[in-house]
Amino acid sequence: MSTLAIKNARVELKTTKEAKELLNKAAILDGLDLSSFMLAAAIEKARTILRDQSTIALSEEGQTQLARLLQSQPMPTVR
Repeated sequence: MSTLAIKNARVELKTTKEAKELLNKAAILDGLDLSSFMLAAAIEKARTILRDQSTIALSEEGQTQLARLLQSQPMPTVR
């Protein structure tokens, strides 16, 4: 049995006529209506930003340093 999400939240925005025409042309070429096109693009961008904020990229040197630190004995803490 398939479950469909109920769309009950609304997002509105104002733009220029030129921007709307540009987005509409791209949506048509992608086979989508304007709302679906904009929503898909916005969701993709949001996921990219959130993924980038939760990911740490290390150079090879950084990876080596991290591995060395993780394998070393912890410093005793003063109580």
